Amino acid sequence: MNQKITIYDIAELAGVSPATVSRVIHQPDCVKESTKQKVWNAFTEAKITPDALSFKESARKKKDSRLLPHVPTVLVCLPNWNNPFYNDILEGIRTFLLTAGYEMIVQTKQFTKYSVPEFLEFAASVQAAGLIIMNPLSEDILYRLKAHYPLVQCSEHNPFCQNIPYVSVDDEEISETAVSYLIQNGCKKIGFFSAPYQNQYVQKRFLAYKTVLQAYGMPMQPDHIIQVSDFSYDRILAAANRFFMLSEPPDAVFAVSDKHAHAVIKAGLINGYKIPEDIRVIGFDDTMYATLSTPTITTIHQPRRELGAESARILLELIRHPDKPQEGILLPAHMVWRESA
Repeated sequence: MNQKITIYDIAELAGVSPATVSRVIHQPDCVKESTKQKVWNAFTEAKITPDALSFKESARKKKDSRLLPHVPTVLVCLPNWNNPFYNDILEGIRTFLLTAGYEMIVQTKQFTKYSVPEFLEFAASVQAAGLIIMNPLSEDILYRLKAHYPLVQCSEHNPFCQNIPYVSVDDEEISETAVSYLIQNGCKKIGFFSAPYQNQYVQKRFLAYKTVLQAYGMPMQPDHIIQVSDFSYDRILAAANRFFMLSEPPDAVFAVSDKHAHAVIKAGLINGYKIPEDIRVIGFDDTMYATLSTPTITTIHQPRRELGAESARILLELIRHPDKPQEGILLPAHMVWRESA
């Protein structure tokens, strides 16, 4: 017996991921027959038994016991911890997985083509059964991940990867409703306050903003469109102040999150503006920022727990039935009317 054979060697021989090898050993009912046969053939070719390989895994488990649960596990990826939008989504995922006998591990990750191998190694080390991704990812990276694991995109999704399921909301339609409301209530100079444009949700909300202004014959003013590079509240607040340093500040701001909307309100009040008398503000997500703000924020409610639960449901379907196609789903969002608009 070759003592140097590892789970990675078996995976390479079988043409599958290390996580698949682990599932064949520990969760064979979750793996289709043709895949199991490839793995058993690889064991035969390597002249090693699963028991011997399990011993090697157990040594690694002792080292990484904090990371290696003994139950099926889903790996959930966020772009950052600074956005309260994710909290209820995670709770929706966690609750659904628990009822199905699964655990979840949450990781913040910035994906690049160079970081994918490291991420896949981590996913294998925790024996991930599948992935739920909330990061904005290119087609190349999404397909590389999909080649190794069942994968669902939650909220943020790439529209060019039509065969990778997602759960989200119709950002364009509900954003058009919000901007139209501002115009119909007399606003003439509407600002757009944005997170990084690389996010699909930002692009779609900006497209809605642009479309509605054009439909009403209103020009876009470049200095009324402000983008912040990350979700640091200090940076968002500093950027929000720029609206009020203009010779002609906007009379309304459509913000891509409640955090951005809260910063606009705070900056406006500091600069002597009344909300909503001098400037109307609409946020997005209906997070704690909307209700803790003074005045409270008119916003767009996203069904965040449902986004999480539905993502988990689809992922478990993919794990159990890998050959069954899964479609993208758009859940309904709606306006919540409060004091800021």
